[in-house]
Amino acid sequence: MRNSIENNRLDWLDVLKCIVMFAVICGHAATGDTPDTLRYYIYAFHIPLFFMISGMTFYLQTEKHDMSIGGMFLNKCRTLLWPYLIFNLLVIPVWIVYFKLFDPGAGSVSGLLVAIAYSNPTWSSLPISASWFLTTLFLSLMVFYIIIRICRRKLLPIFIVSLILGIIGYVISRTDLNLLYPWHISTVPVAVMFLMFGYVFMKKKDWFEGLVFKFKKGSFRYYGSAFLWIAVTFFIAYFIARDNVKITMGLNHYGNFAFFIIAVLAFSIMFYVISMIVPAISPFRLVGRNTIVYLCLHELGIIAMNTLSPFTHMIVSQYPVLASLAIFIVLLPVAYVVERWLPFLTGRRKKSESPVNK
Repeated sequence: MRNSIENNRLDWLDVLKCIVMFAVICGHAATGDTPDTLRYYIYAFHIPLFFMISGMTFYLQTEKHDMSIGGMFLNKCRTLLWPYLIFNLLVIPVWIVYFKLFDPGAGSVSGLLVAIAYSNPTWSSLPISASWFLTTLFLSLMVFYIIIRICRRKLLPIFIVSLILGIIGYVISRTDLNLLYPWHISTVPVAVMFLMFGYVFMKKKDWFEGLVFKFKKGSFRYYGSAFLWIAVTFFIAYFIARDNVKITMGLNHYGNFAFFIIAVLAFSIMFYVISMIVPAISPFRLVGRNTIVYLCLHELGIIAMNTLSPFTHMIVSQYPVLASLAIFIVLLPVAYVVERWLPFLTGRRKKSESPVNK
């Protein structure tokens, strides 16, 4: 069974990325801040889990390639900063049309360019507000890679240093130092902690699989064990998140830090188990390989549905999951075109490049 799991390592990881990307779209499409909204619970895990997933893929990359810090810097410039820049620049014409047709006083091209450089949509509106994740991920991965190199890849020192850094980040979030810094610098310490969680998970993945998937694959007990883990982790995450505040990593709003971490880890285990039993069909894998495309374009779909007609606006406001599904499906051919013919938009050198290296 283990060999089968290893052979499908990227398949389950792509499915996991796909699931969390759909949650991101739902979170941005949903409205309302009350504790019983879809948005409230999605925000409890979606960005932290994406940092954890980045830690998982970073483990695979660093195990396969022993890069210098300079080499890693150039790699992440190509696969994170370049897509951030190019997608934000490409949608500026869309914003120019939007400003002229719907809100002439809302902004200017120069303002959008300044916002792209600053990369903190809470300070100044980005053309693609969700793309702040890419610049913050870039900084966080570089800090984390330095930690890995200093600790000589030893797991315990990496865990301790990253955890301390996360606690420092939480302390900063409770002080006047939590300002609107460029590239969400104040979010980086907590982001590094979640990168570490993903990294450690991949390092110890065989041990965890032995707990969850200890029965013959496809058997009744195999799925029974998986569903039991899903149910238990869901209820833990649900009740812990319910008793915390609405989480916003971009603003460093974590509420009770212990509750925040427990809820994220519980949701993460739940979605990991789901990703292992859900069939890795082609559309899921396509989305998983092209999460940057979805991250950078899904908000345009939400804006389009909100402005296209009263009917589509009603769909977004009253049925955000349905609206998210529509956007999810519409972007599938876009992701295919980018992957097949325009890979340079996401920093890929060629179509056959492994998604692990992104």
